[in-house]
Amino acid sequence: MTHAGPVPDDVEMTTDGLIKVQDWQGPGQLWRVIGDQSEGAPVLITHGTFSNAETCLPIAQHFGRIAPTYVIEWRGRDLRRGNITRFDYHDLAEDEMTDAVAHVHQQHPKNGVHVVGHSGGGLAMVLALAQTPNLVRVMRTLTLMGAQATHSHLSPKRVQLFMRLMGFAGRRLGYWPARIVRLGPCSEATGIMQNWALWNRKRQFTDRAGRDVIAQLSDVALPVLVLAGAADKVIAPQAGCRAIADGFAGHATFEICGRAQGYPEDFNHARLIRSRAAANSLWPRVAEWMQQH
Repeated sequence: MTHAGPVPDDVEMTTDGLIKVQDWQGPGQLWRVIGDQSEGAPVLITHGTFSNAETCLPIAQHFGRIAPTYVIEWRGRDLRRGNITRFDYHDLAEDEMTDAVAHVHQQHPKNGVHVVGHSGGGLAMVLALAQTPNLVRVMRTLTLMGAQATHSHLSPKRVQLFMRLMGFAGRRLGYWPARIVRLGPCSEATGIMQNWALWNRKRQFTDRAGRDVIAQLSDVALPVLVLAGAADKVIAPQAGCRAIADGFAGHATFEICGRAQGYPEDFNHARLIRSRAAANSLWPRVAEWMQQH
């Protein structure tokens, strides 16, 4: 894997450039970067809550310059009144995450898959690893950006209150409306948000059977890079990200992404995956780490 050069200030990060993988059976949709590299270990990227494949375009196009690159988009990206899809994190882990890794590896059988998960996408992939331990056999690395499930109690009280109120509205509607939550372009499934709220309330990340997911990670023999935004005080506090890193025991590297660590800014939750600062500093760091494995 070679390094992509810096992104010039006058180059626009386009919202075009993905093509559907036609033999993908779903659920969700698997996309591939148009014009990506055809050789080398493939990269599979997944977005978080309230987001979609378009959210991942800048980082996908970045990695597409150096490797075959795919984006797995969750089901339910067009939730609205009269169009409700009911699913939760366990469904994502068992279906989209597990199947996408297997599908990409099938297309590139000589190499394991580098997986990059932002926020809830990272949580879904961690849950998939806990539920399907054999998945590690076709993966090469896992990078988690702003993924946590146990420490939202550290976020501001006003945010916690808003989340509780949205919980009531979400149960009634069947989804959390994007126009009210304002965290991304898509409304999100109530099941997804209920999982996350329950884990954080209990301060325990559990699978469908109620088993502690983090306690299962020490047996996952996979290089893992866990990144926490220095300015992410709301969605993924550093302590929550570190808890997942600690679960992987000696297999994980934990890093805070901020000025104190040499980055151009203290990254917040969204700018880890979609910003020019990340494109010029953080994503090349991830590519360099991947190359070492």
